[in-house]
Amino acid sequence: IDSDLEGKSSITEVKIVRQIRSLYGNDGMLSLVELRPKTGRYHQLRRHMAWVCGTPIVGDTTYGGDDESALKLRKRGLFLCSNEIELDHPWYNTGSGLEEWARMGEGKVKIGNATLFRKNTMEPVRIKARVPLPAKFESFLYHENKRALKF
Repeated sequence: IDSDLEGKSSITEVKIVRQIRSLYGNDGMLSLVELRPKTGRYHQLRRHMAWVCGTPIVGDTTYGGDDESALKLRKRGLFLCSNEIELDHPWYNTGSGLEEWARMGEGKVKIGNATLFRKNTMEPVRIKARVPLPAKFESFLYHENKRALKF
């Protein structure tokens, strides 16, 4: 999505992860999506999904509309969360940190849910951390699909 918000460039990458049937979703479907904002505008993800895609985030009381379907899907709260982050490592990109990184001789180091990596010597050392989606996401998708398949 490349759509200005309040006159400023606003870019979001959207990837559909999974679709399920729903009695209340657009065209009888709900989608689990991965959103990657490339800019940081106020409520960018929520506004892009609602205004540009016409598919508001489930539970969005501000941009989700007020038709019967939207109201029924709001009961469990907003289904928006961040479960992954990637950024330049603050220490391994200093002089001392880069020296230590070179001594380790590793292109990638795994620590719990995080991975430190460097694609090549011209790139910074990055850290990427990921946690599972909240259980309510999987539960909601399962029950919505099950309910829709009855009809």
